[in-house]
Amino acid sequence: MTQIAAFLVLIALLAIHAACRGGAPERLTAIAMLVAAVATSMANMQAALPFRDVEWLLFWIDGALFAALLAIALTANRFWPLWVAAIQCVALAAHAARAFDAAILPLAYWWIIGKLSYPMLFLLAVGTERHHRRRRRGALDPAWSRTGRWQPQ
Repeated sequence: MTQIAAFLVLIALLAIHAACRGGAPERLTAIAMLVAAVATSMANMQAALPFRDVEWLLFWIDGALFAALLAIALTANRFWPLWVAAIQCVALAAHAARAFDAAILPLAYWWIIGKLSYPMLFLLAVGTERHHRRRRRGALDPAWSRTGRWQPQ
């Protein structure tokens, strides 16, 4: 339980960091990840999840987060949201693998869907800081691509 509380504090701090220093993609990503983390924590508070079968509630939470991250990644004028969406896709693949093969160890299933959020948080922090540095230098840093396609700067 302490680990969950520490993770929620970490993601809340990164959301504040993104709100203060980030652009629209950073803020939206932080909000989506924070909402998903709180929803996942609330799902864990209902009962201890054994991870012996597919955790369908977590699957739907992860699926909604993936949809939000993919929408951000496809419209943001940044590269890092593509990586965040890809990592979240791996979490969805873990749910699918568990549904396909019941022989997967519950510990491995728990580890994959529980620990992939840390690299996502790292990418959010780096993306927020890079945006802040570009803005501080006076560079033009549009949040969204006007053509609907990602364009390198």
